[in-house]
Amino acid sequence: IIREGIDLGEVTLSKTKNNRTQAYLRYCLANGYTYLHQLTESMGGIVDRTIPQSEHLLQAKRHLLQATDFEIDDPSLKVQLLVNLGNSLDTFGRGIEAIHAYNEALRLSKNFPMAVANRAKALRAFADISDKYRASIYVTAYQDIKSVLDDPKLVQVGGLEAKKAFERELTNIESRFQDKSLLKKNIKHPRYKTDGLTKFEKYYLDFCSQEGLFLNFHIHDGHCEAAIEDPVFIRLITKLDDNDTFYYFAKQLNQIKEDYAVARLNLVQSQYKQKAFDNISKRTSYVYALDYSQFNLYIGLLKSAFKDAFNILDKIAVFINDYYNLELKENNIYFITASIWEDKGAIRREILNSENISLYALYDIYRDFKSNRCQKIKQIRNALTHRRLVVFDSLITSIDDDADKHNIDSDTLLQETVNLMRLTKAAIIYLINFVNIEEEKKHKAGVKPILSMYADTSQFL
Repeated sequence: IIREGIDLGEVTLSKTKNNRTQAYLRYCLANGYTYLHQLTESMGGIVDRTIPQSEHLLQAKRHLLQATDFEIDDPSLKVQLLVNLGNSLDTFGRGIEAIHAYNEALRLSKNFPMAVANRAKALRAFADISDKYRASIYVTAYQDIKSVLDDPKLVQVGGLEAKKAFERELTNIESRFQDKSLLKKNIKHPRYKTDGLTKFEKYYLDFCSQEGLFLNFHIHDGHCEAAIEDPVFIRLITKLDDNDTFYYFAKQLNQIKEDYAVARLNLVQSQYKQKAFDNISKRTSYVYALDYSQFNLYIGLLKSAFKDAFNILDKIAVFINDYYNLELKENNIYFITASIWEDKGAIRREILNSENISLYALYDIYRDFKSNRCQKIKQIRNALTHRRLVVFDSLITSIDDDADKHNIDSDTLLQETVNLMRLTKAAIIYLINFVNIEEEKKHKAGVKPILSMYADTSQFL
C-alpha cells in the first residue's frame, strides 16, 4: 500500500505546478519513504547500519530538502517540513544541520513541541565534545524536553511513540548525573562583556552569532560568552609512552580549525566597511568593464572565505584517511570524490562497519555533492579556483547565474558563502564527534585504567 501511494504521489508531483501543492506532496512522499525504510530495511540497534545505504531514506531527505526550498504562504506546513527535515538530517547523524532546521521552525512557531524536543535530542548527542559546557548542554536538553513532554501537540503531531522516545532521552540524561538536582538548575549565561572591544570586534561577534558560525552548540543566548567560542576538540586514547599520536592529529585538527577561523574572519571583514580597507583596496588598479561588475578588496575577501571553507573539507578527508590508516595517497584525497568514501563503487567497509553515526554524517554530505544537491557550491568553487567568478552589485543589476557559471550577484555569493561556512562547521563537528565515538569504544573495551592528560592551549600571540 505504501509503495502504491508513493508511486501515485510521484506521478501527481510530476504534473503539479503549484508550489504549495508540490511542497505538501513532497512532505507526504518523504513520510512514505521513511515508513518504507522502517518496514523493509531498518535493522534497529543503537546505530542502524542500513542508514548510510538506504535509498528510501535518501529519497525522503531529497523530497524534504526540495520542499523546504519552496516559498509557500502556509506557516503550519512550513514548520512541519522543517521539523521533518531536521528529523531526516538527524537520522543520518547530521544533528548540527538538524538543529538549524529546528531553529528555523521555532522562528515560525515558537515552542512548537516537536521542534523543541527534537532539537534537544540532537543537541544532547554532541554534549560530550563540548568541553566545559558539557554539563550545561545536558541540562538544557533535559529541561527543554521536560518543558514540552506534556504538551498535547507533542502526541498530536508525533504520536505516543514520539513521547516515549523523549521519555527515554530523559532517562538517558538522568543516568549521567549522580546529583539529579543539577537537572533542575537554572542555567544562567551572562552576556559577554563588550567593554574594551573595538567596533569591529563587536560587529564580528554579532555577525557570527547571528549566522551561527561558532564551533559550539549553544542555544540559550547568542550573546553570552559560551556562544562565542570554539571549544570543541578531539580526545584520544594512546599508550603511556606514545608521545606522538595525539599531537599528530591535534596539529591536523588545529589546521582545520585555524582555516575555519580565518575563513570566518575573511567573511566578516568582507561585510565590514572601513576606511583603512578602502584605502588599501584603491592601491590596486582594476578596469571597470561598464557592466557593474565588482573587483575590490571586500569582494576578494568574500571569495577567499568561500575557497578556504571549501578546502577544509579536503583536510577532513585526509584526517579520516590517516585516522583509519587507509593508506590512500594524500595527493589523491578529496572530500567530494569517491576515493575516501567508496571502494569499487560501494561504501567502504571501514565506514559501514564503524556503526559511527558521525562518520555516516560525513559520508552523507559527500553523497549530497555526488547527487548534485551541492551543485551551486561546486560551480562557485570551480569558477573561483580554476576560471573566474565575476561578482555584480545586487542593488544595481540582476544576473542570471544559471546561464553563465562565471557570473554571480553579490547577495547570492554572500548567502552561498554563509551556507558553505555552516556546512563546513557541521563537518568539523562531525569529524570531532566521529573520533570521540571511536575513542570511547576503546575506552569501553579496555581493562586498564586510563589516565587523563591535559593539553596546553596557549597561542603565544
